[in-house]
Amino acid sequence: MVMFRKLLFIFILLFLTFSHLFAQNDSSVFAFDASLRERFEAWNGMNAKNYGDPNGFGKLNDNILFQRVIVGFNYSPNNKKPYQLTYKNSRAFGWSLRNAKYPDLFKIKESNTETPYYIRNPNEEFFEIHDLFFEYKSLLIDSLRIKAGRQKIYFGDKRIFGPGDWGNTGNWTWDAIKFSYSNNQNFVSAFVGGTKIHDPEKTSIPFANTEFWGGGVYAHYHLPNIINIEPFYAYKTAGSADYINTLSFHRHWTGMRLFHHDYHSFVYDFTIVKEFGQENTQHIDAYAYMAQIGYQFKSLFSKPILSFRRSYASGGTVRNKIKTFDPVYGSRDSYYGRMNLVKWSNIADNEIVLEIFPIKKMSIEITYNNFRIPSPYNVTLLKTIQLKSGEHYLGDELDIFISYKKFKHFKFIGAFGYFRPGNIMPINNRPAKNANWCTLQVLYSFNQ
Repeated sequence: MVMFRKLLFIFILLFLTFSHLFAQNDSSVFAFDASLRERFEAWNGMNAKNYGDPNGFGKLNDNILFQRVIVGFNYSPNNKKPYQLTYKNSRAFGWSLRNAKYPDLFKIKESNTETPYYIRNPNEEFFEIHDLFFEYKSLLIDSLRIKAGRQKIYFGDKRIFGPGDWGNTGNWTWDAIKFSYSNNQNFVSAFVGGTKIHDPEKTSIPFANTEFWGGGVYAHYHLPNIINIEPFYAYKTAGSADYINTLSFHRHWTGMRLFHHDYHSFVYDFTIVKEFGQENTQHIDAYAYMAQIGYQFKSLFSKPILSFRRSYASGGTVRNKIKTFDPVYGSRDSYYGRMNLVKWSNIADNEIVLEIFPIKKMSIEITYNNFRIPSPYNVTLLKTIQLKSGEHYLGDELDIFISYKKFKHFKFIGAFGYFRPGNIMPINNRPAKNANWCTLQVLYSFNQ
């Protein structure tokens, strides 16, 4: 990995040094970008690290004001060579798990040890480089571009590669080199690099302190009026950050997504993924899939779409083979319940989804999730949730999500979630109770 990082640095340095040779004599463009996101959340019965235990970490009834400010510059000496630098400040006012109160809570380390470790904090980054990249369009041939530096990388429905931006800091931020080629609606993209850690107290220099090294390939082929085909491949291994650099694993994923959002008013979406590789001396043999089928009632008011969706990911260890699926580099919040109790790993999630569009630029999504754990043995969620012996039923979640874009620069979001536990062991000698969550968010962004 040390050699990999050195080669990556050398490549970027050479590319930036000689990129002026490709410059054209077009006019330059200099832009200032800014966005402000204010989000209020109210939790009742759980938090990000604890479900149902008043003696556990933080408050179970939290009222939090999240604030994220991103400001920066975009400079294009011509229409083919943009540079971008943005800075981010993420805060969580009133959060019971904030860094100032629990500085050790989000340390990733070996159990019962103090060091080494790195930080993965989902809500606070007090001074952080958000984007720092150079991009060259139409490199050597038309429609071929390269983008090098800190960036967000996402494709398709963001289930395989997605930034996970619902969290205040985002889930995946890449320090990478990405090549892309497009032809009308079709494209293929390949990238290699590392994902940054999220430490409130340290500014992460690109490529210097990574959680994972890896990369991937993603392609899209559109067959008009019939199907969209998206094959992909991904790779992940240990990064350079303390603690994770002592681990040994090599994870590979390959799969395909097939979908169409309006096939004679029908909606279908299928993704299947095979994971393989090795962790220490154990082989990885896992898989996951998502299947959705729905129909849009275009003749009715608000043109509702009613869908049935199932997300499944294998779990457990069988005959010295790791069967627990690792959810690649994907987003999380909008797919497996918005309260983030589970992820695409050792889960069977059966959903009913209703989408309605009452007015222009407004959408309302109502989802009902039924969660089951395929391999429930030795599984603990949020440090407190354990299933009763022999049981698989985790619980049910109902979510309502409303998005409305008003004027040119404003977007408003409101959401509500309610979870009813299933066959769960008593928590702190008391039966597990229901939990709920609600949020209101305002996003303001502009470019000058």
